[in-house]
Amino acid sequence: MSPLSRRAVLRGAGVALSLPWLEALAPRRAFAAELAPRRFLLCAFPNGAPHDWWDGAPAFGQTHTGAAFRLPSVLTPFAPLKSKLLMVSRLGNYTWNRGGARPEPTVEPSHARCMAAFTTCVDTDEVLRRANLPLDSGVRNGVSVDQLFAAQWAQATPLASLQTGLGVKPGMFDGRSYAYNQVLSWRTPTEPLKRQVNPRAIFDALVGASTAGSDAARRALAEKEKSVLDAVRTETLRLKARVSRNDQVVLEQYLDSVRALEQRATALSTVMCQTPARPDAVPEPPGPARGLSHGQDGYDHEVHADVMNELITLAFQCDRTRVVTHLLDDSRSEFEYRHIPRADRDRVGLAYRATDTLHFHGDQHGSGALGDRVVDGRYPVLTPSNRGYAAINAWLCRKVAELALRLDAIREGDGSVLDHTVLVFGSEMRTHDHDAFDLPLLLAGGTGLLAHDAHRALAPLGQDRQLRDLWFTLLRRWGGTTTVSFGEDVRGVANAELTELLR
Repeated sequence: MSPLSRRAVLRGAGVALSLPWLEALAPRRAFAAELAPRRFLLCAFPNGAPHDWWDGAPAFGQTHTGAAFRLPSVLTPFAPLKSKLLMVSRLGNYTWNRGGARPEPTVEPSHARCMAAFTTCVDTDEVLRRANLPLDSGVRNGVSVDQLFAAQWAQATPLASLQTGLGVKPGMFDGRSYAYNQVLSWRTPTEPLKRQVNPRAIFDALVGASTAGSDAARRALAEKEKSVLDAVRTETLRLKARVSRNDQVVLEQYLDSVRALEQRATALSTVMCQTPARPDAVPEPPGPARGLSHGQDGYDHEVHADVMNELITLAFQCDRTRVVTHLLDDSRSEFEYRHIPRADRDRVGLAYRATDTLHFHGDQHGSGALGDRVVDGRYPVLTPSNRGYAAINAWLCRKVAELALRLDAIREGDGSVLDHTVLVFGSEMRTHDHDAFDLPLLLAGGTGLLAHDAHRALAPLGQDRQLRDLWFTLLRRWGGTTTVSFGEDVRGVANAELTELLR
């Protein structure tokens, strides 16, 4: 039996549904190599992390490995993947900010500038000044790290990259363009790629149902309330006749999961019809009084997160793209996390009360403070973080852990999809203080490149390495790019690889 194409798809009525890996997709001699495409996934949460994140962190310049590496309470959902994790502490992202020989780590307006710099490591205010553009409405940045990965791998997949997210209630914009609070991906310094929060739009992009010329076919399917799988029924039957019994079982399971995901995405999108249909730059969104709250019009934030996880998994499993940025909420979020279940609250010691608002930005400004002067080799907890802030972080961590576990469950070559993906999970700022040093960061996957089962702490403030060097290292070592510089540093410091994070 001759093998099928690596990019084999089921086609019909404007639908192009990529297949999962089947035995028939590659010659045996090419099996391992063809099953291991490299991927990059950035999952970002706004507003920093509670003090809990650094519980058990090693002293500056030290590393905890194996049994000495303990996951803090907010990150315990990652426990099944501990052998594939690397926590990184004491990494900053402030040297792009003007300030002389020792740049000031405090950045105001912090939400806009820190989020804008998270994937580009440049000071957008300074970029706007150089372009003689107004700070309150101009849009300028650098090219983001994910788009450099995308440019390197663009020819390998139908979609160069995918921008997804959960934000459905826009936050305040800190006197800057929405783009700096709602965007992770910048294709060019003037082209922000806004995340897509509507699951149906993402599903259609992944199954190729939104391509030019297919609109009439899609409308016809919708009118008949048919699944996209009905459009490819004939080709599905032909394919089943060509593959082994094992492949037939895999194919049936895959198609069942696609149909279930399509139904969930469609149901959720009916309460999100006001969201943009295109995942690129759009006009300024409505202010924080607009948008959806949990329970409004049937909106369920937990279900939304689950469906987005399934869509990202589908994108990687079927090799539709190898680059995804997933923004879990607007920077300076106005969303109320009332839906957080008792188990997540219990994990961080928050008693369940139905009246809790769990307003993200409000809780960030609630009680809690970390020091910036070294005490016993660490930054001290001056005031413990309020439990609402910790519970929100615990929920966000659980949803990303569930995504990582999904990716790890998919076997691929000599490992899993997660093994062949560098997943970076973190925030654009530190904690309650809105500073841009000691960012909360967790890396997963990247097997063969990254150190695992470890928590590595770098140097203290003033000597700390910068986020730009992490992106620089991954672009060169994981992406195979010839990048010679990433981000800016007002001191004129050149990029250097973070070799201490490598195996």
